[in-house]
Amino acid sequence: MQIQTIGLNHHTAPLEIRERVSLTPDQVRQAYKTRRGFARIEGVVIVSTCNRTELYVAGAVALGEVLSWWESLTGVERADFVDYLYWYQDAEAYDHLFRVASGLDSMVLGETQILGQVKDAYQLADAYKAVGPLHRLFHYALRVGKRAHSETGISHNALSMGHAVVELAKKVFGDIAPLTALVVGTGDMGALVSRHLHASGVQKILVANRTADNARALARELDATIVELTHLDEAMRQSDIIVSSTSAPAPVITIPMARRAFKGQTQRLRFLFDLAVPRDVDPGVAKLGSGIFLYDVDDLKGIVQANRLQRQKEAIKVERIIREEQETFVEELGATRVGPVIRSLREKAENIRQTELTKALDRLPNLTEQERAVVDDATRLMINKFLNDAMVSIRSWGNDGDKAVYIEALRDLFRLTEPDDGNEQHPVAGDVAPEQ
Repeated sequence: MQIQTIGLNHHTAPLEIRERVSLTPDQVRQAYKTRRGFARIEGVVIVSTCNRTELYVAGAVALGEVLSWWESLTGVERADFVDYLYWYQDAEAYDHLFRVASGLDSMVLGETQILGQVKDAYQLADAYKAVGPLHRLFHYALRVGKRAHSETGISHNALSMGHAVVELAKKVFGDIAPLTALVVGTGDMGALVSRHLHASGVQKILVANRTADNARALARELDATIVELTHLDEAMRQSDIIVSSTSAPAPVITIPMARRAFKGQTQRLRFLFDLAVPRDVDPGVAKLGSGIFLYDVDDLKGIVQANRLQRQKEAIKVERIIREEQETFVEELGATRVGPVIRSLREKAENIRQTELTKALDRLPNLTEQERAVVDDATRLMINKFLNDAMVSIRSWGNDGDKAVYIEALRDLFRLTEPDDGNEQHPVAGDVAPEQ
């Protein structure tokens, strides 16, 4: 079984590319519904955030097939984004996912939010029964992430996007307590920024969200005011800091809306932070007045890297955890590959032993129960000793791609059929909670 990772992220692609090929939650669900059109895809998990879109695929499916699928989901031709892609296979794919889950591949080194996003991506794929053979890989990835945050200081004092918004606002405005902040979108990122603003002393926070229940819960927590999306321009007019982070496929804050909101006030200092991919704020909004400043996720890179050096030593410890877990995963994966062959060989040998033992004991009716037990033990030990060296060799084949042909030859030589016990279990990744 082959495992591949096809994707792009903030390291390889600029925002204008990432937003075009990112997948909304609805598009991800559609992807899981249509995956059966690709017979060789045995499992798939899609991780799509503001900084990355990655498809983890199990099965002997060609790269071109995956890219055709991606094209059909986004409507963007591969020629427009193929130069920004990375393509990892097997060990490189495992390593990449472990680095993602632990925060080593994040814009903010060691940030914890990505672990929850990986978990959510896994659980959504699982809900659509799309994960297949990737269950074990994602279980290990979530374990790596949890160990990274609990056993090292990689996430200590990490400057998150929420921190970056607050810190930049403080540098410009000084005391931000008297200001009014508007947060559009109360998902993970929006809620995170809202809490940072509240913790920094901003007394008036407005929240707007498509789902009213989410907005109400956050408003109660922070003593904020709920704004209807239909009155967004009015809320923008009274706000000094505007943060938008929704999953909308098109801009939520358009130029006409901003013109209405800022009419007669284009010289007033306003900071807009667009943390969404695709972008929530039309870039042309920044040109409406000298007092309007618009930042997107890539603009905040320099700020969030400010204390990166403080966590570099901890990153070395995380690398060690990744190596440990990857070695264990590869060993377990190898055992999984050869396990059915080993069970089949043992079962065939045992069936032959039992058949011949029964025939022999039928011809020796005068043996006592103790004597029958001695014969039974002797034949069982003969089989075990005969198979022992073979079993040691077979187990070593599981992690050696060049020995895959040996496994097939063994099946053919002994005419083995793999046992179907119908009881295969996969780890429940939902039992591994991300660090907060």
